[in-house]
Amino acid sequence: MHVPYAEQPHKPPPGFRIRDAELADVEDIVNVWYASFNASNKFFDYVIPDDAATRKWLQELFTMGIVAGPGVIRTFVVEDLSQGKKLAAFARWIVPQEDGNQDIPMPPVPSHWDPEITDALWGGMARSRARIMGQKPHWMAEFIAIETAYHHAGLAFALFDWGVRQAEAGGMEIYGDSTMRGLPVWKRYGAEERGLIRIPARPGWFDKYEVVPVVWTPNNKLARDRARL
Repeated sequence: MHVPYAEQPHKPPPGFRIRDAELADVEDIVNVWYASFNASNKFFDYVIPDDAATRKWLQELFTMGIVAGPGVIRTFVVEDLSQGKKLAAFARWIVPQEDGNQDIPMPPVPSHWDPEITDALWGGMARSRARIMGQKPHWMAEFIAIETAYHHAGLAFALFDWGVRQAEAGGMEIYGDSTMRGLPVWKRYGAEERGLIRIPARPGWFDKYEVVPVVWTPNNKLARDRARL
């Protein structure tokens, strides 16, 4: 059972709307994934290739999250109101469970994925979260993805700020696995790095890749207030 929480309002930049994702949004969410993560580094072209089987996997992943409901996963999308409500970004938050359960609904991965890299990334993130957070109830910022054209629109901060206010209201920590590109958002709120998840290189595709486990604590009020200036 999830830890009860009072819903905090979203505070999107002018011209944008943040709302709960619906099943009809799943295809657009997948498109934003590729326009965000895969556009940022060739690593993602290898680990999450843009092919039919992987798109199907991503569609199932986000469908499962929406169907699981607000007691398990919160999925939000950002609409650009000046572009006919075009989906510009999304975020997925894992809701704290009273018993510290860290299970995330996830479909079986496609058979053609590199098993060593898949375990290093997805398995590495799960093992890191278990090691760092133990059985403490906490929020998890699983994904924040911004389409390339919107990188300077303040959407990442708006999506992250919602989670900070939720965690602060409940006196809980936030765990996440950050890319190097996303680390400044965490740092702006005073989050602390808790090691590295190292992904071995695949010559011809990418050099070694690193993911940074990070934790935000609710007592970091000064950093939070500075982030909102």
